[in-house]
Amino acid sequence: MLDMRMFREHADVLRADHDKRDIPQDNIDSVIRLDEEWRQARYDSDQLRKKRNEAARGIAAAKKSGDEAASKAIMAEVASIGAEIDALTEKADACLLERDSIRMRVPNILHESVPVGEDDQKNTLHSLRGEKIELKFEAKNHNDLIEQNNWVDLARGAKVAGSRFYFLQGDLARLEMALQQYSANFLVGRGYTLVQPPLMMNREAYEGVTDLADFETVMYGVEPDKYYLIATSEHPLTAMRMDEIIEPAELPIKYTLSESIPYSSACACTHRIAHNKSR
Repeated sequence: MLDMRMFREHADVLRADHDKRDIPQDNIDSVIRLDEEWRQARYDSDQLRKKRNEAARGIAAAKKSGDEAASKAIMAEVASIGAEIDALTEKADACLLERDSIRMRVPNILHESVPVGEDDQKNTLHSLRGEKIELKFEAKNHNDLIEQNNWVDLARGAKVAGSRFYFLQGDLARLEMALQQYSANFLVGRGYTLVQPPLMMNREAYEGVTDLADFETVMYGVEPDKYYLIATSEHPLTAMRMDEIIEPAELPIKYTLSESIPYSSACACTHRIAHNKSR
């Protein structure tokens, strides 16, 4: 989620980015408006608190002088001010909640090198590694390979869990495990800490890494606890250090993820939606 200073001080940068993405600027306008309303409500309530405090001191003076009528009038004024403060506090809280909810939907700033185009035909090649292999045989697609070798059972996967689920089996299952182990060993050998995150996240943690308003209808959740099956293990890893202050002495922090078979299933179960029009 973008820092509020971007909206307050660099709204022009956000607007230019939205123009580059060819998306409307309504959310930017709403965040700025709600932020102004929130700050105004906070300011007004602070001023009323000062007024109430001054009035409260008048109650003691009126009672000391024996002026009961003045004392009651001031008490009524204090009660009225208190009700105004409560209303402004409620308004401020509502503005803040709505502001940050909309702010989550505002995408990060595209790098200046990202090309503008209607589709991936405008993508640019930045680097090329290795040499293209010329095969001396006719290549088979993955569907042919899994059928011929009985590596994936789609029919029984659909029977057990529904369409697009599968049983990975035989040498292909072993290959996946071997690649996971190889990758883990490779990175651990270079100073990374292997992390196997939880399969589910609570709402607060998830809202810190993505906009649930965009994903919630296509995510699996557990009610009434508001746990969500992770879409990718980067999400809990990102939230792992939430609400913590990371000291410079700790840096660099190098984590690598343990993508075990249950995580592959979790990723298959939860659909990710990408909004990447660079459009």
